[in-house]
Amino acid sequence: MRTVETRLRVRYSETDRMGIVYHAHYISWFEIGRTEYCRAAGVPYRRLEDAGLLILVTAVECRYRRSARYDDEVRVATSLSELASRGLAFSYEVFDADGRRLADGATRHVFADSGGRPTRAPADVVDVLARFRATA
Repeated sequence: MRTVETRLRVRYSETDRMGIVYHAHYISWFEIGRTEYCRAAGVPYRRLEDAGLLILVTAVECRYRRSARYDDEVRVATSLSELASRGLAFSYEVFDADGRRLADGATRHVFADSGGRPTRAPADVVDVLARFRATA
């Protein structure tokens, strides 16, 4: 299963009073990883949305292992763990510059039309994601 890695640097605004990354920012990092995964696969979110296909989040899970701090470099490794015509799921691992796992998690999604109603993704979108996922 293919993994797409995205590197980020912790911004001051992402930390709390103790200088540690506030927990909700990991979910934002998951979104960045997911967006970059789709872009790398050849189906950028913008193009999907312009075509009237949305990817709605239905569940989020995150386990925190270690703290990240201001100006740390982090790496978000994103994989497409499930794919069907009606939805998909991603898994994530967040690492520090030394390769230590900071967090891991998953998101589940349903495809929807521009009105937010669940729909099947076009076969070509599913096929492109499936082919990309299968190559390492």
